[in-house]
Amino acid sequence: MATLDIPNRYLALAPIVVTSPTTRCGTTLVQRLLTATDNCFVYGEEIGNHVRALTHVFIAQVGHLETNGAAVDEAFIQALTRTLDRWQPGLGPPANVMLHIWTETYYQLPANLAAFGRTLDRPLWGFKWPGYARHELRLLRLLMPQTRVIYVTRNVVDALQSAKARKFVVTEPEAERFCTEWASNMTAFAEDGAEERTLHLRYEILIGQCEAQIAALAAFTGALSIQSSELEVKLNTFVGEASDGHSATQYIAPEALSAREWAIVGERAGGAMARHYPEIDLRAAI
Repeated sequence: MATLDIPNRYLALAPIVVTSPTTRCGTTLVQRLLTATDNCFVYGEEIGNHVRALTHVFIAQVGHLETNGAAVDEAFIQALTRTLDRWQPGLGPPANVMLHIWTETYYQLPANLAAFGRTLDRPLWGFKWPGYARHELRLLRLLMPQTRVIYVTRNVVDALQSAKARKFVVTEPEAERFCTEWASNMTAFAEDGAEERTLHLRYEILIGQCEAQIAALAAFTGALSIQSSELEVKLNTFVGEASDGHSATQYIAPEALSAREWAIVGERAGGAMARHYPEIDLRAAI
């Protein structure tokens, strides 16, 4: 049977993960704040998606080998001793060999990013991925226990208006999914309030250049010389046409919600809004 044995050098990896309940909550702003420091580099969503996908694949392979390891080992021995008398199109090496291979494969990306950062004198490193589900981050923390999470929250009304302008949300079903995801993740991550490896940042406070939040970000990450001037730069899309959710200036203003979209916010996220943003009266808006 296979036994997962993760080397200490991999368990010591300490990525900084910037995430949020949904898209359009300010993860890119926090990424910019940290990357503009002297000792930190936070990669974007391409790296974030790679790590997320690899984590799912690795956990699935571990589960498969834990469940089927004895059968895998038996088939290998029978084939090695020329006694295999069963149809085995998936014949492979012993489970412990495959676990070692998968372990080394999984950790190559974070280990090399960490090493590359050190060559740049940026020993602190991480990535952003908005909308990380709580169970996904638990898997990541299981494999890299030193992971630190920066959770950026923004009220769903402003996030939805921004997503609408960006063309991430076009139809009513998309608005429903957006609000449902926001409410679900806000509820789940509220339970992590006491988690010492999670820093909760409010976008609404951060963009007001709240020195307390800047100080909290620096203390939590160890990033040196965070420049609050980054908060003055408005960047939230690519250069292009507004019809595509882009802008000539790389900033696109939020788009007003329809009456139906306001109703969707209340239906799908009203409870979470009342708990986390009681100052916003959805009934008055409707």
